[in-house]
Amino acid sequence: MDYNSVLQTLVVASSTVRGAQQQAAEEQLKKWESEKGFYYTLQSIYINQELSLQIRWLAVICLKNGVEKYWRSTRINSITKEEKVEIRKRLFDTLDESNNQLCIQNAHLTSRICRLDFPVEWPTLFEDLVTIMESCDTSSSQSIVRLNNLMIILNQILKILASVRIGKARVMMQAKAPIVLPHLMKFYTFFFNQWYGNNYDLSLMEVGYITLKVIRRLVVDGYAHPNRDKYVQEFMEVSLQHFQKMLVAHKQNELALLERYIKCYVKLFHNLVSANTCAFVLMSSSKHILLTLLSLLSQEAEPIYALDNETDFWEKIATKSFIIMKIITNYTFNEKTSLIKQRDDKTEIIQSIEYMKTNFFNTELVESLLELITRYYLRLRPIDLESWNEDPEEWFNEESNVNYEFQVRKAAENYFQDLSIFFNQYISKYIMDKVNNLNNPSLSVIEKDATLAIFQLSSHSIKEECNFNQLLTDYFIPQGLSGNDLIKRRICLIINEWVDEKTNSQVRIQIYEFLVEIFSASTIVKLTSVQTLKNLIDDWEFRKRDLQPFTTTIIRNFLELINSLSTIECKNFVLNAFSIVIERNTPLLEESILVEIARVVPVLWGNFNNSNETIIKNSLLRILKDLVIALNKGSSLIHDMVLPLIPICCNPNSEYYTLLCEDGLELWSALMKTTSQIVLADDAMFDMLINALLVFTEILPLVLTIIRSYTLIDVQILETPKGMKILEILAGYLKTMRDDAVSLTSSIVEVGIMQKSEKSAFYSNLFNSKLIHEIAEYLIGDTDSAYCEVKLSLPLLRLFLDNSQAFLANIPGIKLYALMNNLIKFGRNSYDPKIRKLYVLGLYSLLKPEYLQNGQTLSNIEYELSQMDSIRAVSSVLLSFVKPVVDLGITFIEEIREDANGDMKAYHKSSSYDDDELKAIEPQSDVEEDNEYYLETLVPPNAERERYTALLKQDPVRNIPIRDFIRNIMGAIFPIIGNLLDSNDLEELQRL
Repeated sequence: MDYNSVLQTLVVASSTVRGAQQQAAEEQLKKWESEKGFYYTLQSIYINQELSLQIRWLAVICLKNGVEKYWRSTRINSITKEEKVEIRKRLFDTLDESNNQLCIQNAHLTSRICRLDFPVEWPTLFEDLVTIMESCDTSSSQSIVRLNNLMIILNQILKILASVRIGKARVMMQAKAPIVLPHLMKFYTFFFNQWYGNNYDLSLMEVGYITLKVIRRLVVDGYAHPNRDKYVQEFMEVSLQHFQKMLVAHKQNELALLERYIKCYVKLFHNLVSANTCAFVLMSSSKHILLTLLSLLSQEAEPIYALDNETDFWEKIATKSFIIMKIITNYTFNEKTSLIKQRDDKTEIIQSIEYMKTNFFNTELVESLLELITRYYLRLRPIDLESWNEDPEEWFNEESNVNYEFQVRKAAENYFQDLSIFFNQYISKYIMDKVNNLNNPSLSVIEKDATLAIFQLSSHSIKEECNFNQLLTDYFIPQGLSGNDLIKRRICLIINEWVDEKTNSQVRIQIYEFLVEIFSASTIVKLTSVQTLKNLIDDWEFRKRDLQPFTTTIIRNFLELINSLSTIECKNFVLNAFSIVIERNTPLLEESILVEIARVVPVLWGNFNNSNETIIKNSLLRILKDLVIALNKGSSLIHDMVLPLIPICCNPNSEYYTLLCEDGLELWSALMKTTSQIVLADDAMFDMLINALLVFTEILPLVLTIIRSYTLIDVQILETPKGMKILEILAGYLKTMRDDAVSLTSSIVEVGIMQKSEKSAFYSNLFNSKLIHEIAEYLIGDTDSAYCEVKLSLPLLRLFLDNSQAFLANIPGIKLYALMNNLIKFGRNSYDPKIRKLYVLGLYSLLKPEYLQNGQTLSNIEYELSQMDSIRAVSSVLLSFVKPVVDLGITFIEEIREDANGDMKAYHKSSSYDDDELKAIEPQSDVEEDNEYYLETLVPPNAERERYTALLKQDPVRNIPIRDFIRNIMGAIFPIIGNLLDSNDLEELQRL
């Protein structure tokens, strides 16, 4: 590869003027990617520090990308082994690089090569790094630059090797760590002492800081058992001393680099505790580190409380400190979990836990922690109150969504919950004493709120110690009604945490009254009230009749609140709660209020046309779906608003298609289930349905549900060319469908066959689409789902019963043989009476004289069938299965007792083969009438269930007496098959 050619091409490609020449240069660089020597030449250009930064920058970027693409030997046009060796030799040739960004790019390049080559192709990586370190003279400014750049590279190497989970790289890195750490410690200690005693020399501080980062990563990721290494133990002692020095130094000089050092020490402690808590505890300095962090939390509590910036340095340090304490506390008092996680180190774990229990955690420590958290870290700060007043919606959103790892108050709350669990006997008295002192007039509203917060957070630990129902009704609710908005909000949060299965209906009604009453308060209180109500309604113990007196008021409050809100997040939050209220209170909501809600939706829809606001339209669609379901047969009252939305959401040409189609399909499905007549039945709608089948395969069951709904109303939709297309798509999908989609496909075909209308066009489409062929192939092949085998048998069995001639005319004899063999097996293994009867009805329907009379006994099945014409082959197969089919029928008759019409109770019971969403309407059983959970979820049957119930009334399973059916079949074919039955069969048949 010619050096000058590549250089000139890079010069043109790196030009700031965009033009044809630059594009041609870029194309040339792309062509050279597969040529030998190209990447070595790029490296040669990069390491030439006489060239301009732009050229060197482009060279190293191209080299880095090439390593990503072509370094592995398995890649097409991979870099040759010889070229790789030469590139590796020069990776550290630019350690005196003065440009930091170029150095970082080289670090990324080097780390990626290490990820691929260490330890197999580059086993001496760490020895090479140590050699370079030893060659550096700390008295020379140039050597300091080299060390700084080497640390940047080493940091990236450790980072990428630590991420390896498969292979030897991480293990070998841990084997090499002990040879590297002493050298790093030497340099770190030297630089720290130099800058700390030399008026904070910034250049030395920078080198020391990057060295500290490298050590931090090596200690955490470079050792499986860091506590067993003397150098790690020594460094942890040094890091504690330096950490304490930095805390003192920061009080005199708030230098940004000092803060970076402090954060790095805390991150070291945090990462080690997170990665290997046992190792951290067994460090000789662990207790003093924890005490230093607690001292920091105590000393900085007042300043942190007064902070006016949540991203402040001390807030981050305090947050990390609480997380460290949380991990340590859980490790110490969750002994079983700790032992399960690290079984190999059981002795050390037991030793470390015992150490923490006896030498660290004590009553005085817990007391001081509780007081510290309650007094400072649970209180709402001035910045919170300012946000409450100036931007309440944003403050509510942040409170609802912020993770405890990123905010000190949330971290303190989370840690307090842990303390309340592990020290519940002591804490319960502490909390109740605090609650009893709430009437103290000297307490401010902020202090009362913090006290109530500790009660809220202790719900899982002191439930047995107090009568919450009584406290709520006698104290908390009156306090909330008469108190400040802060107290109102806090009472809502207490209800969120404490209400459970022991909270009786009378108390819940008082809670609903309270939540309705406080809806006249500030925005944050209203939103918290919505949050509480949502959680109560979405609870297992919710009873809709308790809420019924308040639903109209609640809904109108929600509508008013939505109109007053400005942020998308809050509007969406209220709309989601709205949806739950409608869903869980169906059918007790008045029709008039449901229609009132529906009339508001188009107005809201029109108010949100910005692309960032589309999520609101999703929520509105879900509300409309819930309204349609709640109105049930009365959903026609809102069809004028709902029907036009389906093409807006589900038409591929619509601007909303990508974001709203799934919710649009949900709404479409709800409409089809509740409508008493067919809607949305034009060609354009079926084009949308076909498109959904092709595009939204991840929600295929939803699309199939809509198709089944149409089929239940009128099977003729599957007789059209569009119906043919639908069946063809299902045929293509069948072998790769999930079980739920297979079940729905089976149900669609079953429903179509069960319709009483003339079905010749339906059968024509069914066979021409190859769907019946694919169903047969599915049943013949090996599958992992016994459920799907039985479920897909059902439409075939109904086809045998309704039009067996059409099926037999379209299947080769050898395929029929395999199919019959499996159907007999499935029928024997099925224990649902209605399913077994369908197997008997279907299989006996194949035993007709005209199908059997041309048959012959088979011995060499495959060969003999291949020599016959199709009619004779089919007859011979059926003849060979006469006895298994007869035995199946006789066994079934012995097990059931039908009435004169061929029906019995067992045929009406649901089983795993019935769809949960599509069940016949049956009288309630005594068990169901006494089951409050069943009654709570009970809703009036929709129009689709009524259609399905009417369809099942004409189901042959419920209308054909099985004994008469078998008697008639056997009487007709006995002259043909009499010699195929044994004496037991004949005796059983005579009893019919």
